[in-house]
Amino acid sequence: MRNVFMALAAGLIAGCASAQMVEVDRVDPQALACLQKGGPAISYPAQDEKLRQPGHVRLSLKFTAPDRAPEVTVLFRAASEAMLDEVRWFVNGYRLPCLPAGAATVLAVQEFEFTPRVTDPITWTAPRAVAERDGTDASALQRPRALSCMRTPKEPPEFAGSSLQREVSNAFVELSFTAPDAPPEVKIAYASAGNAQVGVVTDYVRQYRLPCLQAGAKPYVVQQHFQFRPYGVGARVFKDAVPLTSFLSNVKGVRALRADFDLTTMACPFQVAWTLGKPALDNRIGEVGKPDLNRAEFLAWLAGLEMDMKERQFEQLVGQTVIVNVPCGKLKLEPQPG
Repeated sequence: MRNVFMALAAGLIAGCASAQMVEVDRVDPQALACLQKGGPAISYPAQDEKLRQPGHVRLSLKFTAPDRAPEVTVLFRAASEAMLDEVRWFVNGYRLPCLPAGAATVLAVQEFEFTPRVTDPITWTAPRAVAERDGTDASALQRPRALSCMRTPKEPPEFAGSSLQREVSNAFVELSFTAPDAPPEVKIAYASAGNAQVGVVTDYVRQYRLPCLQAGAKPYVVQQHFQFRPYGVGARVFKDAVPLTSFLSNVKGVRALRADFDLTTMACPFQVAWTLGKPALDNRIGEVGKPDLNRAEFLAWLAGLEMDMKERQFEQLVGQTVIVNVPCGKLKLEPQPG
């Protein structure tokens, strides 16, 4: 039988889903015209939303009968189990009632993007998940294009014995792609997990491929975070948004800090996204909403701060993002005696 290849793009922002169909192979433009979506709308898993955890899932959907759910194959997954479960449950309600008996199989590809909720888009001033080798940010168009063609193993890695661990641990790996058909170079940016877990992660990510990487292009770098939690231990999260004063009260050595910023010159009030990395990694800093160059020095100062927390707290929160509400006024700190 001749297959009909179609592609669908779905976006999920703040718990709402939207879909757009894009034809890949012009065999039958009406192949998916009668697609029905039964059941409740897809939602952002509550725990992932609290963690501001993004996710991306790409599925292959094979329709073989008008009254039957599609056969599902996961083509790409950079998402939690809860996100994958939401996506699978959602597409299980798909039907193609106009598909004639004995007709060609309809094969579709659909992508689901989970984006953390913020009041406005975040403009990051430090390299994020995808960056060029020279340290500059990937362009807004380059990053989605590269991630959309990335190939990963269909099954997630298996971590034998991970359920017996007593503490939360992490592994941050940096993947550098230099050829479209070659495994990435793998660098361990930070790891508190055991050697066995890091070894499984390394073997797993070496199976990634970036087939759309053009010959002669600069290496394309992706950082991925793996967190391991003991069985039954939930994730610890930052508060959704905190005032600047509350944020600074949790900074290590705050009584010795020196700062003098006139926030009224920075299009105040505004919000800053701050991702915990120090002391293991660099922090990341971004502006929520319209960026303003007047904030550059203030943002660089915030990016260099380290939270005052014990090792256990750090392992639970590293890689998470907190939104800081910056008011108008002046911020002036002087070292305090004692």
